[in-house]
Amino acid sequence: MTLVHTLGPQTTDCYRAAQAYVKRHPEHEYQIMLHSSFAAAIAAVTKHPGEQILLPTALQLADGTDWGALHYRYLERWQLVDVFSHPLDSLVLVQSQRQTGFIDLHPATAELARPLIDDQHQLRFAASKWAAYQAYRHDGEFCITNQANLDPQERILNRWAVDMVWTVYQEQEE
Repeated sequence: MTLVHTLGPQTTDCYRAAQAYVKRHPEHEYQIMLHSSFAAAIAAVTKHPGEQILLPTALQLADGTDWGALHYRYLERWQLVDVFSHPLDSLVLVQSQRQTGFIDLHPATAELARPLIDDQHQLRFAASKWAAYQAYRHDGEFCITNQANLDPQERILNRWAVDMVWTVYQEQEE
């Protein structure tokens, strides 16, 4: 059995993409291992040759590291074993009644928030779109997240349908 590491929890696009990947390869036996951040998933897979990691090409870590940087950083250690397209759950922009100035989002969706940024608002990044919504529920004013994360009473200002390119790498022997 091969472990496929990716971002969790089960409400994430990564989990749904990992499920799609596993279904694409019925000839193999896989187990999906979910992590609280991409950094944790990367740390886990780099310790175990033969295990895999699933990453979206829109990946953007809070420190600015993107998918391209990781692709080259691990060029000698990771073998690209699959690339496929799979849609994200609908992305939505929601607004609360609070006027806190916080725009909660995952770093990869920052471009979608550009029209909201002014002197009164600041971006507050989270490890996942699910985590961004949890922060927003606490004290945020705006949030970009997956529609599947929402409470039914949320006020949706905008919605985006996004197809994503996903990559799967396998950790090689050092």
